Amino acid sequence: MKKYKLGMILGRFQIFHKGHESIINKALELCDNVLILIGSADKAGTYENPFNYETRRAIIEEVYNDKVIIAPLNDLGVGNVPLWGDYVIDACKKIKDIPDLVIYGDEDKCKEWYKNYPNIEYFKIDRGLIPTSSSNLKQMLIDNDYDNYKKYVDEKLLKYYSDMRLALIKIMYKKNKENIEYDYSEMLEDVFDED
Repeated sequence: MKKYKLGMILGRFQIFHKGHESIINKALELCDNVLILIGSADKAGTYENPFNYETRRAIIEEVYNDKVIIAPLNDLGVGNVPLWGDYVIDACKKIKDIPDLVIYGDEDKCKEWYKNYPNIEYFKIDRGLIPTSSSNLKQMLIDNDYDNYKKYVDEKLLKYYSDMRLALIKIMYKKNKENIEYDYSEMLEDVFDED
């Protein structure tokens, strides 16, 4: 038996990378059960949220199989307030229970979200240990910077590179179609030529 019964991780994982893995690995080390809530589960097809919940879930499962519990969490639209924390904890209770540990990266504000739950403890992972972000990885995909991209993503996930790149390029193309600052048509041709 580990120190904590249930650890909870909340994230959008809009490009799952080794920084996310370090959070999940620490949770698995400390907790009997790990619940991963995939936020913005109801959002997809935008630059901020390019991939749907099912894709993000499949990618995490590719790395962790059945070692974690994964569930969707739709946006509530209330911002960073205790009401958001209540919403997250209600989701946890419906799936498993109230977590006794929240594991997070740079979201110190999460302590404010869960202030109505004094028994919850927190473990912060230093994001500087793996200096990347989903935003950086999205740009690497757009720029077709595979050599850098593969440094920050589990090798099991590299098979998704072309599909993820194509999805992002299509989103950028659609977004900029009327006000094109950059011509993505060459990128689209490159992607289709790769097939």
